[in-house]
Amino acid sequence: MSESGGRDSANISFQSRLVALQNQPSSNRSRHGFTQLYEGLTRVLNSRVGVTGPFLPDSGKPEPRLVEFDAIWDTGASGSVITNNVVLALRLKPIDRQIVQTANGEREANVYLVNLHLPNRVGVSLVRVTDGDMHGTDVLIGMDIINLGDFAVTNFKGRTCMSFQCPSARRIDFVKEIRSGNAPKNRRGRKRKRRKRR
Repeated sequence: MSESGGRDSANISFQSRLVALQNQPSSNRSRHGFTQLYEGLTRVLNSRVGVTGPFLPDSGKPEPRLVEFDAIWDTGASGSVITNNVVLALRLKPIDRQIVQTANGEREANVYLVNLHLPNRVGVSLVRVTDGDMHGTDVLIGMDIINLGDFAVTNFKGRTCMSFQCPSARRIDFVKEIRSGNAPKNRRGRKRKRRKRR
């Protein structure tokens, strides 16, 4: 572990060919996904993510050092956030300052550029993130990243399951599934039809 809470991750699964999702049309991207199944019901959706300083994948330059951090996925946040632990571990320099809305009101935050390596082996390059104080995590994944793909949360049989794929591939509509009769059925509740003997 590093002195600032991250873990050097040169050989973990996050270290893969970075795909600049923002700059590619959906038709040109290969699909990637990951699923996180929790032991029970959870109110906090978390995973591990890799973070590096900003770089362009096709620049031909060596990739910066990647460090792994705990992250939470928050659909209530419009943008992604990092703590000072990430800033110190990667020696990031602010590129701007902006006003952000928090639970405690408005405040002025530093803006940084980073590359994010998600568990689905796809990276997002040149992400604008702000710094903030968070407890129990160092990275907050907001809607700026979630909007790049499809994001689903289910709680079947008392276990929360988070699944993410990018780029977006389909629309999930539970109401349409129920009305069309195509909703998955519990096998235990099915009654086997007896064949009539001739």
